[in-house]
Amino acid sequence: MLAETLPMTVCRQTKMVHRRCVRIGEVFLGLVASSINDLRLTEELEAFKSETPGCDIEISIEWVQELPGLENKRLFDSGSVWTLYTDDAGFIFDFSTPILGKQPYKRLYVNRDFSEARLLLNRACLSKTADVYPLEYPLDELLVTNWLALGRGVEVHGCGLVDHENVGHLFLGHSGAGKSTTSLLWRLLRDVRVLSDDRIILRDFANETWMYGTPWHGEAGFASAEKVRIRRIFVLEHGAKNEILPLSGNRAVAELFARCFPPFHGHQPLNFTLSYLHHIANSVPCFVFRFLPNHSAVEKILEFCR
Repeated sequence: MLAETLPMTVCRQTKMVHRRCVRIGEVFLGLVASSINDLRLTEELEAFKSETPGCDIEISIEWVQELPGLENKRLFDSGSVWTLYTDDAGFIFDFSTPILGKQPYKRLYVNRDFSEARLLLNRACLSKTADVYPLEYPLDELLVTNWLALGRGVEVHGCGLVDHENVGHLFLGHSGAGKSTTSLLWRLLRDVRVLSDDRIILRDFANETWMYGTPWHGEAGFASAEKVRIRRIFVLEHGAKNEILPLSGNRAVAELFARCFPPFHGHQPLNFTLSYLHHIANSVPCFVFRFLPNHSAVEKILEFCR
């Protein structure tokens, strides 16, 4: 049962709350709300539903009549829908868009180790919205990436492929580098599973680096909750021919860092991310892959990996 009902004591009265869990990159997120309607999951997140009594990140969901502006210290403005603030207890993420009005349509309070969060949904902005998805992107990604950055892993901009022999190929690339094209080519020519064609989580498991699929897919729409050990990492670049060039040392770390999603609001998570990327570059063979967007690119990788 993925949405269970649990008692919760509030103001000395017991009322029933509903619970739902999702798992992304072996990070468990637990949602609780007074109404099952407040636990809707997007189509992408439905594939990541899980069952567990305790989660890494526990999130309570509430409705409020309005969300006035904050006077807290602003740490980071994403330039899109979210802005990060801080207070004595932790962090505050405000989510706003002119389409839904001048106020934030939701606000997330989270403690400093990203283990507990309180999500406020603004009735003034969302009352006319047919379906509200509390974890809707980018809130889910922000929680996971910040939790990982506290010594646990990193999210990268890439597509992850699992070949029929359970070999994990990770192709990193900026937007437009060819991640979705690579995913589609391999699916057409090989019996592969695509973990994601845009965002991959990297974590250590059994003393090796593994990659995990995420719900945050690219143009090709691939998203899977699977994981696999990484055999090789390829940094995608468009080229006049197919060629594979070795990457090592600081250059490999720089290329990985340019294609990852580190939190920039604190020294500790940023330092860990750099340290972890050094670890990956030293333990997983890394290459630049300049390629042509056709079947010959797949053949080049298969020939190289024999």
